[in-house]
Amino acid sequence: MAGRDVFARAKPAIIAITAVLGILPRFLFNSTWPVLELVPWKFGIALRYLWAKRLAKSCGDNVVFETGVRVTFWEHIEIGSNVSIFETCYLDGKGGIVIGDNVSIAHQCSLISFEFDASVTEGQLKHRPMRKKKIVIGDDCLVFSGVRVFAGAEIAPRSIIAANAVVKEGRYKPGLYAGMPAVWKKAVPSSGQGPH
Repeated sequence: MAGRDVFARAKPAIIAITAVLGILPRFLFNSTWPVLELVPWKFGIALRYLWAKRLAKSCGDNVVFETGVRVTFWEHIEIGSNVSIFETCYLDGKGGIVIGDNVSIAHQCSLISFEFDASVTEGQLKHRPMRKKKIVIGDDCLVFSGVRVFAGAEIAPRSIIAANAVVKEGRYKPGLYAGMPAVWKKAVPSSGQGPH
């Protein structure tokens, strides 16, 4: 049975559980997420989803967080439906992260929504002013393993980011991207279908 079908059957229970969890203080969920990162199998996926529903600015249906996914600044993160975030990814939401529907983010990817201002010349490098810039990943995108997405990147719907690519600030039209920095390689064929 597909994950979406399992989710559809469990949705009434999920709604009831999230309503109960919603009355508990956020700090309990923030402080226990690092423990949940390690919980394996479908049980761990279910718990992480319930925690994400409580912590994120918004979180759609059927969202999978595999083991080892580290998330900070949940309150600035918006996640659509039918999203998979695989093992050992890192999401830093300081500047905001928006992930559309039907997105897959493979293992060991990083989404970093802030940067240090290198134009400031005084003081130590690590104490330079921080600039926060939202990351947007459109609907129906595939982000393959080891990709780094940096502050201010806006990836159009129906795009593929090849493994180990570095996506810098900018607006990316639909297509396949690869390289460091990522550059457009070719169009992605149309599915010929409506939303799925």
